[in-house]
Amino acid sequence: MVDAAVAILDETPPSVASSKQGDVTAGTSVSSSASTTASQNKHAGQHKALKKLSVMDCSSMTEIVPNAEPVVIDNECFSGHVMLLVRTPDVDDVKEMTPTLDSAKRISKYFKNYKRRFEFQFQIKLKKVPTGPLFLGCEVEEMIKISRWTKGLSGVLLAMIRRINSGFHYSWGIEKDTTDPEDIQEGRYEKTHLSFPVEASMDRIVITKPGETPPELGYELHETNASVKRRRRMGAGSVDWNLENTYTMCLWSAYCDWIKWKSMNVPGVRPFSLSIVTGQQPIYLSVYELKDITPEEYRKKKPPHRRCDIQVYTRLEFSHHDMTDGSLNPRLQNKMESLDDSYGDTDSEVETLSAATDGNDSKKLPPAR
Repeated sequence: MVDAAVAILDETPPSVASSKQGDVTAGTSVSSSASTTASQNKHAGQHKALKKLSVMDCSSMTEIVPNAEPVVIDNECFSGHVMLLVRTPDVDDVKEMTPTLDSAKRISKYFKNYKRRFEFQFQIKLKKVPTGPLFLGCEVEEMIKISRWTKGLSGVLLAMIRRINSGFHYSWGIEKDTTDPEDIQEGRYEKTHLSFPVEASMDRIVITKPGETPPELGYELHETNASVKRRRRMGAGSVDWNLENTYTMCLWSAYCDWIKWKSMNVPGVRPFSLSIVTGQQPIYLSVYELKDITPEEYRKKKPPHRRCDIQVYTRLEFSHHDMTDGSLNPRLQNKMESLDDSYGDTDSEVETLSAATDGNDSKKLPPAR
């Protein structure tokens, strides 16, 4: 459902010149040689297009290499594994190189059955039981500046999403230059973001009780249609979160291609670069709890999601070799390496991509599996 974040806005904001890491302090020191070597090993046997993309766990500074093995994720809120499945060009073009890594070959075959461009899978055990509603959010560090016309159109689309998803929340963010510095320091503001209740936004949630075997990551997850409909109807509060069960969840989208850094397959909308919306900023996906309010109270009051009122469970940074600046990943901080950027793009798509970078002048979308 978070794919709506890349389909509802269409205007280029100013470039983001400085590195903004959000919950990780800008300028954090990282052992670049060790990190780069590890990621290169995980890219061995993969389609070369995946090197364009970087996904980083902001807490541990670990790169999550798609289509490889699950990555350990451990923080004060939960422990477990995360795995990112990404559709590579070989899925749709027989002329493209075929991955040799077993997991990558299997995942390419898996995507041939669906339209989805990526699938995120999580398998966790909680260390604390959330008392407030949990949200899955898509955010950027700097406010997006858009025209009045675009904002009006976006408002119509956002209202449509809210009618379908009652728990949907969004904010345009703040102008940091005109906001009281004390409010920023104390977290009395919202970032530019879109968010949905975790229970309603995940495409699959599989609950495994103690003594049972949880599903394996990297394969299709199965949940009954009745369970999916119930979660999406009820939203926050529809899942019994506890410390005993194992929760395996996945989120997929046919509308966002991370390798091409594009929104695509949206009915009535031509494919466009995500940079038209976000400029050169990385994009962040996060899971967070809204503190000091129950899901029932939230449904009545619908308060803002101020930084001081949320607890971030996990935050992942998405960045791109060609399209973003300020990545946490040492591999992307040195852009001297020239990479082929025409993976499966048509001529018109390449022109659109160039225009997005040179000219700085849903959920629910129709089902797409």
